[in-house]
Amino acid sequence: MHSIRKISLCLCLSLTPASLLAQEKITAASDVGFAPYSMKSMSGEFEGIDIDIAKRLSEISGIDIEVIQQPWSTTFAGLAAGKFDAMWSAATMTPERQEMMAFIEGYGEALDGLLMRASDDDIAGAEDLQGKTIAINKGSSADAWLTERQDEFGITIARFETSPDAVQAVISGQADGYMMYKTAAGFAAKKQPMLKVSSFAIRKGAPYGYAVRPEDLELRNKLDAAMECLKASGELDEIYVKWTGLQPEPGGITNTPQPGFGQPGTKFYEETDHEMACD
Repeated sequence: MHSIRKISLCLCLSLTPASLLAQEKITAASDVGFAPYSMKSMSGEFEGIDIDIAKRLSEISGIDIEVIQQPWSTTFAGLAAGKFDAMWSAATMTPERQEMMAFIEGYGEALDGLLMRASDDDIAGAEDLQGKTIAINKGSSADAWLTERQDEFGITIARFETSPDAVQAVISGQADGYMMYKTAAGFAAKKQPMLKVSSFAIRKGAPYGYAVRPEDLELRNKLDAAMECLKASGELDEIYVKWTGLQPEPGGITNTPQPGFGQPGTKFYEETDHEMACD
């Protein structure tokens, strides 16, 4: 009798869709090394904003989220090929990406800010850029944005191949500021007291978030519901403050649960009314 039950159990498991089994434990690919979102600690463990979020969403949703390291350049292809279950990096929700992935509601907004010396006067607006030398990563979105406005702002652009070189240019006085992702600027300033983040920021109006394959909308919806709870409790704001030292804006994407499932306006968004079920 016991052997018959075991055989029946095995048959049931073998007939269960893989996407449903994966909801109990999923692998989530992260671009480890993209500070302050996903990094390796001195002990070799993963840490950062995305890691803290994964831990809390696991607890809220009941889904065991195992974060694995994946090069950013192969993340989207790997997700589509089924090598892992979720893309777990701060991916801006571009129209192209919306065609191939189902996004969970965004957990941040793509903002560029200026990392500058703490002893210098704040750069509060575009008018304060006049005559300044601004460091950027060569070929970045900030490079394109500033190049279009170089004459308008009256700035000199200093291009660098790596972020550490650009940061060093600010510290040494070679540049007055380094335009970069504002969360990354906050992380750098938190680690180095001689630096700070300017008030001036470029709001691109584009959220970023995690995603799953379009056929895994049930999984997306469970993770999305957990993300809503993380926002409503204020915990997501706390995670950002912990890693960047910057306080998210009230009423912003980090503390405002979105209606429905997914990010409103994206291709696989579901405008489904539901109540948050948060402990």
